[in-house]
Amino acid sequence: MFSPENASLSAGLAGKHKLGFPIVQDTGLAIARAFGLVFELPTDLIGAYASFGIDLPKNTGHAAWELPVPSRFVIDKAGIVRSVEADPDYTVRPEPDATLAIVRSIT
Repeated sequence: MFSPENASLSAGLAGKHKLGFPIVQDTGLAIARAFGLVFELPTDLIGAYASFGIDLPKNTGHAAWELPVPSRFVIDKAGIVRSVEADPDYTVRPEPDATLAIVRSIT
């Protein structure tokens, strides 16, 4: 899992949800940017985030109001990409059950 948020926020999320895997810090969205998977939040969405007390630049340590496109890459033990799902509509997220089905099919 990659996260643009700072390490303390990511650690809090991992603890809250009892994640059993590491969260890689994508500082400045360097990884997402390399894959062309970054979008800038529109002004109305920035206002909505602010109304919920979310300060994205503070949370990410990156001045821009940018986020990674929600994406899923399933890569097997040999390093072969078996599945990719990315949607520029940030409200569309990869389904966990679909991810598990793909992982189970290659293990």
